[in-house]
Amino acid sequence: FAIGALAGLAGDRTSLGFVAETEKQVIEHLESHLHELPPDDERSRRIVEQMQADEARHGAEARSAGGRDLPRPVRDLMRGTAKIMTRTAYRV
Repeated sequence: FAIGALAGLAGDRTSLGFVAETEKQVIEHLESHLHELPPDDERSRRIVEQMQADEARHGAEARSAGGRDLPRPVRDLMRGTAKIMTRTAYRV
């Protein structure tokens, strides 16, 4: 939340860049789920693939609306924070 709030304070282009980067990282996360699914679980695969397509569309919309690429340290901070949240969710 704090990273997103700071991106919002930095202006529209940065905020949209934050959305685009978030969607990119979510797509990567969903890809890891696809690799864990049993090969014959077509229903779950279609759902996750649709989720990826939705996230890609959201990211593309943010970029086309003027979103700028975020600096690498910010992207790395987002990725690290997402890992902490994911690990926490698995334990709860």
